[in-house]
Amino acid sequence: MLRLSMVGGTMIYHGKYFARMYNGCEPELWAKHGLGGDPTAGRRFEDARIVKVWDEKADDARTLAAMCHIPTVCDDPRDCGRDVDGILFPDDCSLRHYRFAEPLWATGLPMFIDKPLAGTIEEAEAVVANAEKHGVPLFSASGLQYAREIEEAKPKIADLGRLLVAQAASPNELIFYGIHGLAMLWAVFGPGIESVQNVGEGDMDLVKYRWRDGRLGVHFGLEKGRPGWRVTLFGEKGRLDIEVSDADYFYWNLNRHFLDMVRTRKQPLANAEMLEIIRALCLAKRSKAEEGSLKSVMRNP
Repeated sequence: MLRLSMVGGTMIYHGKYFARMYNGCEPELWAKHGLGGDPTAGRRFEDARIVKVWDEKADDARTLAAMCHIPTVCDDPRDCGRDVDGILFPDDCSLRHYRFAEPLWATGLPMFIDKPLAGTIEEAEAVVANAEKHGVPLFSASGLQYAREIEEAKPKIADLGRLLVAQAASPNELIFYGIHGLAMLWAVFGPGIESVQNVGEGDMDLVKYRWRDGRLGVHFGLEKGRPGWRVTLFGEKGRLDIEVSDADYFYWNLNRHFLDMVRTRKQPLANAEMLEIIRALCLAKRSKAEEGSLKSVMRNP
């Protein structure tokens, strides 16, 4: 049985959902503090448990521990690095939840830093540098990179022939939530983003990502709209529309990749790939501020 710690972001959406996925929950407390729905529904991990929790908001940590059967609430985040196999840092809506890893790098334990890895290129690079310095296996990604609907569509995607353009849509702010739109493009195209250009206006982003082999990804980000999670692929032989709706699966699959890393110390994504995603998002935001200027994503173009 793998033993895990959860640090920060405990009563935000992901923290609660991940904890229930590992530990189950008390139905009455979930109804009071959780996300709604059937508390017994959804996938579970039978071979891993969250056994320690810490949050700068101590009441949140205690609430999550009671709701999701976490035996130890720590007074010091450093205690979450003892007698465990890996550490999760859920998103806390600050774009800086990576800060909670600072006292824990020296443990060398595998770490999952929830999306986004950081809110700026410089901060993301510093996180990766710390992981490399201390030999920490690191994983950070949007769950949309691991969507069931995209996985199951692979045969149909192959039937399209060479892919030319993929179009994705997602709600809310470009880095914090736009990462999900880019994740769907990434799930289809993989790494290799060469440049980015954002010609959006106001509360709408219209981003063009160009891959090194010439393929294009177009991302509509609507801060006030509700487009759901969808991607449309255009290939030499046709078109395919994919709507992602099974959040339970992509959260489970995201965490499954983390657990595989805990066991093997092999990262699902290379550090350079995680940085490429953050660079692309941050440069897309900068491009919009500069009235659609073209930005190179490659470190050494």
